[in-house]
Amino acid sequence: MLRPLHRAYLLIAFAILPIGNASVVAPEEVGTSAVPFTSAPPPSRPRPPAQNKRPQDQAGAQRARWPAHNFPAPNGGLLVFTIMPSGNPACASYDGSGCLWGLNYDQIDFRRVRPLVCGQEHRARWGVTGYEDPQHWCSLARTLRGNRG
Repeated sequence: MLRPLHRAYLLIAFAILPIGNASVVAPEEVGTSAVPFTSAPPPSRPRPPAQNKRPQDQAGAQRARWPAHNFPAPNGGLLVFTIMPSGNPACASYDGSGCLWGLNYDQIDFRRVRPLVCGQEHRARWGVTGYEDPQHWCSLARTLRGNRG
């Protein structure tokens, strides 16, 4: 039988006895490390560009930018139009030449729109700027813009 002192020496010996490349650790020494387990950080996900407006706000702004109006003859009927940064009115068009007469805002695919702009661009396609006749939609749209603020 081993004396208590000899048992303690044996326990210490087994606690530090190397086995291959590893050491046997006494049960009293098992615990959690003060150093947390770390690994590579998760890959960062690209952030979308910052948007100042929510999608609903953007849709509302788009709709407000393209009002519809019933214009009288000679070029008359329902027409969705906008005012370009140059101050010239432009109608919704898919080919940049013919206005989309008779279509309301919800019937137009704005991803395909290539506006027909009054002024020089209108003259290049139709021979007139659209401002010569005060009843032409270009003249009237420019007046409507002034009334909208």
